[in-house]
Parts: sequence; structure tokens; C-alpha cells
Amino acid sequence: RPSEKTAPLVAGTHTSLVRASLANSNGDKSANGTIASHLQLIPKKAPSIPKPKWHAPWKLSRVISGHLGWVRCIAVEPGNEWFATGAGDRVIKIWDLASGKLKLSLTGHVSTVRGVAVSTKHPYLFSCGEDRQVKCWDLEYNKVIRHYHGHLSAVYSLALHPTIDVLATSGRDSTARIWDMRTKANVHTLTGHTNTVASVVAQATNPQIITGSHDSTVRLWDLAAGKSVCTLTNHKKSVRSIVLHPSLYMF
Repeated sequence: RPSEKTAPLVAGTHTSLVRASLANSNGDKSANGTIASHLQLIPKKAPSIPKPKWHAPWKLSRVISGHLGWVRCIAVEPGNEWFATGAGDRVIKIWDLASGKLKLSLTGHVSTVRGVAVSTKHPYLFSCGEDRQVKCWDLEYNKVIRHYHGHLSAVYSLALHPTIDVLATSGRDSTARIWDMRTKANVHTLTGHTNTVASVVAQATNPQIITGSHDSTVRLWDLAAGKSVCTLTNHKKSVRSIVLHPSLYMF
């Protein structure tokens, strides 16, 4: 029905056939007219979204028990023979991937283990936790050989650079830190986030370091300069996890 302002413009009776079509500014509806006494709003069809390819439902093959607290992190060994888990019971456990049997338990953290990572080049396992500790375990001797000190609060995530001996960690002190794996030197402290940095990933191509934070942002970092080159603000709530696509340039 026309408003009082527009009524004078549309009042009256047409004396012949009228054919017209008008779309609104959003493009979601159109008005078609044929005879003056018939005007119909026809919803415009939304563009179709391609359906995902179907695959057979995943089947649960095994439930593995052993931790006495929440399991917070998992890392699979590059050879696909075993995987490591860290939990709220302060223990790192190593499991046989084929059988699910426990192979080894590593103790040393004094609070929840938040992150584990397995080196592709060395027999090393790295771990971090809410005790502010970052540890390097030698799996040939099953003991800690290096500690990386610097975080001021709980360490939530860690990642190994795929081509150079560099370790990245992030945590509740709103920073990510870059470490020389061998010398234990804190090469860069990446600042800019305003809340817990919950996730960090590393890749061989730029940006080599990507972080996600409870401040709802994702930051891309120049590893050589130790500076943020881009901030993504698309999320509305905490960014808790980041994963790289295995073959495409995306995450």
C-alpha cells in the first residue's frame, strides 16, 4: 500500500496494459506489474550453494583411555607410527597408532600440558604448559634436554618451523615467542595481541608465523623482522585454533 507521500504519484487508473519490473536495492525482491490493479512482489531466488561431496560416515574404531585429566593436545609422529597426547594430569603419553596401546609416559610438567609437537628432523618432542614451561624431550633417552624460559604466564600453543630449527610458542601473556631450537635464545617476542594468544602455526612460506588470539584477531608475522604484517578481524569471538591446509595457500 502506498504511503501518504507517495500516494499522489501512484493514484489513478491505468487505461492500458503496463509491463514493468523493478528490483529493490538489496536485490532480494522484484516487483512485476501487468495490469494496473495487479502488482505483485516476487521474492528473488538466492544463489544456490554447491552441496558438499558425500562421503561414507566416519566410524569410531577405538576409544583410548589412560589420562586422568582433560586431553588438551595431540601430535602425530611424522612416520605415522605413534602419537603423543598432553593432558590436565600433567603427563605426556605416547601411544602406538595401530594398536592404541600406551608406549610411554613422560612426567615433568607441574600443571596442565597445553601443547605438544614432534620434530620432523630430530628425535625430539616439544611440550608446553600452564606452568609457563616449554620443554624439549630427547626421545632416544626419554628425558628433557632443553628448557625455553621467557613466557610470563601459561603457554598455550607451540609450533615447529618445517625447514629451520626454530620453535614458536604463544600464551596467556598476549605474546608469541620465537626461539632458536638449539641455543634456546629468544630470537623475537611478537607483541600486538591484547589477550591470550591461543594458537600459533609455522610454515615455510611467508607469512611464516600465524597467530590466533582471544582478542578475536588473527595476525600474520614477518619472521625475519619479528613484526606483524597483517591483522585479520573477521572473527567476533576468541580465535582458539588455527590449522594450515596441507597443499593450498590457505588456513
